[in-house]
Amino acid sequence: MLFTNLWRAALATAAAFAAPALADDTNNPTGQSTFISPDGSLAFAFTVPDNGNTDIYFSLRVSTDRSWGAIGLGSDDMPGALFLILYRSKNNHDNVTFSPRLAYGNYEPKYYPDLKFDVLDGTGVQDGYMTFNAVCHEHCRSWPAGGTSKGYIDVSSPNQQAIYALGGKESFSDDEVDANLKMHSEHGTFTIDMKRTQGRADLPVLTKDSVAEGTTMNSRSTGNFDWKAAAHAAFMVFSFMLLIPIGTILIRMEKLAKFHKFNQTFALCLVLAGFAFGILTSFNYQRSRGFHSLHQVLGFITILLLFVQLAAGILHHLKWRKTKQPTTFGKVHLWNGRVVMILGAANGYIGFGFALDRKYALIVLGIVFFLVLCALGYIIWGAKRQMPRRQGPSGFEGLNHSYQQQHPEPWRNTSYSATVTAAPAYPHDPPPGYEAPSESQIGLQSTTSWKRSTLGGRDSYEDEPLNLGSSQKPREFT
Repeated sequence: MLFTNLWRAALATAAAFAAPALADDTNNPTGQSTFISPDGSLAFAFTVPDNGNTDIYFSLRVSTDRSWGAIGLGSDDMPGALFLILYRSKNNHDNVTFSPRLAYGNYEPKYYPDLKFDVLDGTGVQDGYMTFNAVCHEHCRSWPAGGTSKGYIDVSSPNQQAIYALGGKESFSDDEVDANLKMHSEHGTFTIDMKRTQGRADLPVLTKDSVAEGTTMNSRSTGNFDWKAAAHAAFMVFSFMLLIPIGTILIRMEKLAKFHKFNQTFALCLVLAGFAFGILTSFNYQRSRGFHSLHQVLGFITILLLFVQLAAGILHHLKWRKTKQPTTFGKVHLWNGRVVMILGAANGYIGFGFALDRKYALIVLGIVFFLVLCALGYIIWGAKRQMPRRQGPSGFEGLNHSYQQQHPEPWRNTSYSATVTAAPAYPHDPPPGYEAPSESQIGLQSTTSWKRSTLGGRDSYEDEPLNLGSSQKPREFT
């Protein structure tokens, strides 16, 4: 009886240990190769049926914390690899968008429409993961190599090269299979044992309890970002949002006007450096490699106008030094500068949207709004400075203009006190020493009619003295 009970206890213990092993086999069945990234954000399972056709079964899973995830087959580098990319659907967040693409260089892969596949059950978004299950019928084992020696997978190789990539930890969704993507933040290389995947035509199993089997991690790189795009944005925003507006203020300040040319020259150098970084980063993405987007076209126009601005400013300064008069070049410099500032601010907003960083586009819009308010405040402040200030209801007094601080002309100096007193009464009495004239002095002398002498002619009356009467005393006026 004792031995019977011990035997039953042993069987129960063996069953208890066998149950987890059976569960592990369910989550990680033999006949498939499974890859899981170090942080678990991406998983990929692969099987090859031995039915003699070119089908392959695969399951791709990506965490919803990531913007996108991808597996590259046939290469340990981007050129010549077939990429299976997965991201969330925009119209239906419970669904996913699968995008097969080919890479011919170290830049964003291009959509490959010739891949033929059928979507299988289990595809969608669940439990914080995007999952895509499919069986591929055509162009899964070989594809256009794009001038490379790759472009295929060897299903009999125990060390088939592959790569993986993950987008940044941010929200992203799109329904287009050729949607624009941002640069990966993590990537790495691994090998797949293709031999162990050959067997029945079954979809591989991929669950949260799956572990890496039949794959070997070779390398991993994290913290990746497009530093050239970041430098392009930083230089342009700093120049157009800060330095150039400061230059427009310096030229209107008498003591600081001499720094205008140095400030604007430094801003131009930063803009040209940012322009160079923009050219370099444009080759990394399908949307910008053709240089025909609105952001790029406006950028080229803005750079051209900046050189016009520089030439007009130099020519105006040279001519003004000779004539000390306003010039046509000065007007061109003024209005062209305003156009450049508007184009630069608008293109900055468009550029952040073009780079899929719309939250930074809103920040640029806020900076522009702030600068507009500052400009309006400066204009109002300048207008108030030129207006006379009122000291009382009687009129405008106490003007604080520079010309009033000059010394008055000598003939305007008076000895009157600044204190305002009542005006004295008008004097009605005659001034001292006044002598009233007599009636005979006031009266007019009698006159006789003038007759021209017929004998003496003209000389007779020109030699005679004039009788103007007695002397008169002038009257005095007050």
